[in-house]
Amino acid sequence: MLFEGLAGFLFVVKDRAGRYVSFNASLLQRLGLPQDASLRGRTVTELWPDALSSRYMAQDEWVLSRRSPLLYQLDPILLPGGGAGWCVTHKYPLCSAGGQLHGILCLSKDVPGLRRDAGDAALVEAVDAMTKTCERRHSVAQLASMAGLSQARFSALVRRVFGMSPQEFIVRHRVRAACALLRQDGESLMDVALGCGFYDQAQFSRQFRRVVGMAPSAYRRQWAVQTAASTPWPWEPWVH
Repeated sequence: MLFEGLAGFLFVVKDRAGRYVSFNASLLQRLGLPQDASLRGRTVTELWPDALSSRYMAQDEWVLSRRSPLLYQLDPILLPGGGAGWCVTHKYPLCSAGGQLHGILCLSKDVPGLRRDAGDAALVEAVDAMTKTCERRHSVAQLASMAGLSQARFSALVRRVFGMSPQEFIVRHRVRAACALLRQDGESLMDVALGCGFYDQAQFSRQFRRVVGMAPSAYRRQWAVQTAASTPWPWEPWVH
């Protein structure tokens, strides 16, 4: 009900087997199906074109295997009415209070006016490199080349879709990755910094404090206290 009246949003819940459990009317509109169509128990391969379903399934498997959120994915999608469009997708593992994995929550927001063309796969690969392998030190020039775009065009596109430069987008994903490692309390700050793509601990601490609002060591201590108080699943920091 929360997402039913929001234009441009697709809300979906799937079980561990990838079967649709809950969704808003936007799903039916995108698939060109009547409001009384029965989709519960169906899977992405049964409903979406192969070019889309293969990507959606790979994302689901990523989330389930790592039991970790997959955020800010740039995805090709069908728009309400069946046209080709783009969306930004977030996927979260759904776990019980006891930690048992039950499924996936997916939320996608359309990107109005962004055209699809023959270079779609290259653009998706470049954005995936910034989100899924943010620890690698990709330069903006390398990412733009990967996307088949000029550096200026690629930077403008990332800023339009995500509201920030490619450099800042990568930094924030590195900080998210660092938060996950800090919650485990198993690695030194230097190891966390290098493992997440920062050049040294000083750069890591500076960027972490700027994004999260506290030092990495303070975040680790705060999380230890929250865990002791049985805090539920942590929502990842993302400060605009």
